[in-house]
Amino acid sequence: MKNTLKNYCNTKQARIFTALVLSGMLSIGSSLSAIKSATAAPANYFAQTANEVLKENIKTNSLPSRVASAVLRDLSDREQISNRKVEIVDYTQRTWRDGCMNLPKPDEFCTQALVPGWRVVLSNGSHTWIYHTDNNGRSVRLANPYILTRNLPQNFPNYIEDAVLEDASRRLNLPTSRLNVIQAQERTWGNGCLNLPRPDEACTQALQKGWRVVVKAADQTLVYHTNTTGSKIRLNKKESEVSEARLPAKVRDAVLRRASEESGLPQRSLSIVESKPTQSTYGSLWQVTVGAGLNRWVFVTDDNGSRIQLSSQYGETPNANLPRDIAERVLVRASKRSQVPISQLRITEVEPRQWSDSCLGIADPLALCAAVVVPGWEVTVSDRQQRLVYRVSESGTVILDEKASSADNNTQIKPISIPRSELPLPLDSGVIFRQISSGGFAGRTYETVLLDDGRLIRVQIGDSNDSERSVRRIPLEQVQRFQRLLEQQSDEFNNVSYPAPRGAADYITYTLTSRDGTVKYNDVSQNSLPEDLRIIVNTWKRISTTYQ
Repeated sequence: MKNTLKNYCNTKQARIFTALVLSGMLSIGSSLSAIKSATAAPANYFAQTANEVLKENIKTNSLPSRVASAVLRDLSDREQISNRKVEIVDYTQRTWRDGCMNLPKPDEFCTQALVPGWRVVLSNGSHTWIYHTDNNGRSVRLANPYILTRNLPQNFPNYIEDAVLEDASRRLNLPTSRLNVIQAQERTWGNGCLNLPRPDEACTQALQKGWRVVVKAADQTLVYHTNTTGSKIRLNKKESEVSEARLPAKVRDAVLRRASEESGLPQRSLSIVESKPTQSTYGSLWQVTVGAGLNRWVFVTDDNGSRIQLSSQYGETPNANLPRDIAERVLVRASKRSQVPISQLRITEVEPRQWSDSCLGIADPLALCAAVVVPGWEVTVSDRQQRLVYRVSESGTVILDEKASSADNNTQIKPISIPRSELPLPLDSGVIFRQISSGGFAGRTYETVLLDDGRLIRVQIGDSNDSERSVRRIPLEQVQRFQRLLEQQSDEFNNVSYPAPRGAADYITYTLTSRDGTVKYNDVSQNSLPEDLRIIVNTWKRISTTYQ
């Protein structure tokens, strides 16, 4: 019986072992079949892998899956790299300035319409690929064919990277695809000029946080100083290693004279937009682009400016939907605001908008804003160092959106208290506002007061004959609106002064007094004042200059 039981157990164990072996073989066979099926259907395998990558790396309701699939597919086809080893590590929405998505191929014509899309960064841990795409992934372009992964800080902003790459591209006459940011360090600069003052430039002494950014291009290196918003970018020429040819001064002057003859415009309204050396069968030449507003003239000249030929003439069209006359009007406003020649300004973005009222959504203390929908555009202008955003209507109204702008002169100056002994006398009865201006080349002092009955009186202090006295009448409705503005911004009149930058000379000092107190500033530091105070200053200028 025992032998029978023993034989049964042995037989049972043998059967179990045999079953396990057979099931294992079947399992292996199934795996081999699965591998064979995967090999036979790479498209299905890629789709499955891409989906896995997407689930792990795509943020919810952000990058469209079809865009992610498009860049993964392009990289897989281009580099023959397994998608299991690639991750989408970053992506941001962008609006490209042309149909080539800022990546034109040699001799390629790019439509000038703005293209909304994405900037997508992929990595396999040792290398990084950057793609520009449109909104739906139908158009995909690789910005950098192959670059080493950079150890940049996680908080390094994309918009600063784009800004320095664009500036480096312009300086070196290279596409951004051949440039790479290899280093970025947070810095605190000692002044408003980012420690890089220009000749005869007065820099605010307030500390300025920002970045030190290094851009690499083949055998050239550019070192930039920026602020935190990217509105100010300056090249550190001493630390950079750049081999760039400069247009000789005599050639520049000769080209400007020729451009003046061709355009009929005075030389002071023209400027060199771009110059680059070129080669021909006749030897070394220069290709020089001269600009005035949206108009461009391209000249070819020899090394000494003795032979100059007009190569082409054209007018820039920043956006097909933005009328040319309105574009010119915006550029004129931006030039006056930034003190930069129109030829050095660019309209970088144009977006259609429906404004909520006749003031284009920006309250005007002196105007009644009708509650009607006004079609128009939001227009962004840049000179590569500052960014001005304008709200524009189809009828041609142009209003600066100061909150959306990041102008180079928006660095606020730290105010200082006005000593009690230097405070002006309080306002007399019936006076709601007073301005005292002094200094400048003439060195004269004027007092202008606004009375509650609408009279605006201006006199020169020290004029015994009272020969420059003027009296004008302001509509009471405007006076009341200005009074409401002063009440709303009463905190700005806290007996402080915004001093002029060190080294500034021949500036005019303005002392403004309301019923709440006094504030002092000058024409050099005017654009660096707090936003609420600038609104008061600009409104007062409109009152005191409109009704003459």
